[in-house]
Amino acid sequence: MELTRLRSFVVLAERLHFGEAARLLHLSQPALSKQIRQLEDEIGAPLLDRGRHGAHLTEVGSVFVEEARKLVRQADAALEQGRRAARGEVGRLAIGFGFSTVTLVPRVISKFRLRRPGVEIELRDMSTPEQLEALRAGRMHIGFVRLPTGRGLQQMPVLEDRLVLASPTPDKKAGAPGDLSGSKDSPFVMVRRGLSLSLHEHIIRLCARSGFHPRVVQEANEFPTVLALVAAGLGVALVPESQLRTRIEGVTIQRIEDRAARWQVGAAWRREKGNPLTVEFLELLREELSQKTSHTIREKS
Repeated sequence: MELTRLRSFVVLAERLHFGEAARLLHLSQPALSKQIRQLEDEIGAPLLDRGRHGAHLTEVGSVFVEEARKLVRQADAALEQGRRAARGEVGRLAIGFGFSTVTLVPRVISKFRLRRPGVEIELRDMSTPEQLEALRAGRMHIGFVRLPTGRGLQQMPVLEDRLVLASPTPDKKAGAPGDLSGSKDSPFVMVRRGLSLSLHEHIIRLCARSGFHPRVVQEANEFPTVLALVAAGLGVALVPESQLRTRIEGVTIQRIEDRAARWQVGAAWRREKGNPLTVEFLELLREELSQKTSHTIREKS
């Protein structure tokens, strides 16, 4: 059953005049008559009685027109919803993020919500490997991951993070500033491997560059817990600098000068176009990064 025929029948049922209905539908009268006959053939009964002074609904037509109106209204609503989605006014946007972007991503989302209040946003705290898998499978639209992303994804750098050494204050075992080798005999506290496999492997690689494997005595589920355990004297820890937003009592922070301690975090998304919300979110992200850069330049000057 074609929607065009239903729409023509609904208009004709309201006007009960083939000439008037044909003008409203921008059809010739013979074309309208043909559509109605085709609809009647599909139903198996006449829908209108044609007369010299107009048309009248049959009993079947009176029953059918109510359902036809519902179907036309539903089709119009679906079409309008589709157009709104194409304009980026409604829809769903799934975004992944990690610990390095825990302040940046909510800030951009807050601005996006003001611009697109009708959009459903799904925010997921995930590790880089989990995000990359979800992006490639099409379960997520944008991720904030360690760069580079590898095959099949677009990427845009957003910030740099680095590992720093957190030691109990004072820690006589700690080496010179920027030197990790002085901690080779120290017990280590680490965030659990399942929280971020990429971070765990990064720490192992960085220690190996200084000639040792960390002796892990305690794992924790969150970075604040790791730092609390360091403050309690259980050991030292390598943590992302992005997690040090305030000074922690009893903890000394030491930067690792090795460039291997650093990594870049970026936004990643699928190469295929299709979701206008992705494009708009990325535009807001670029604006946010541009404003942050301008603010930093003003501070330095």
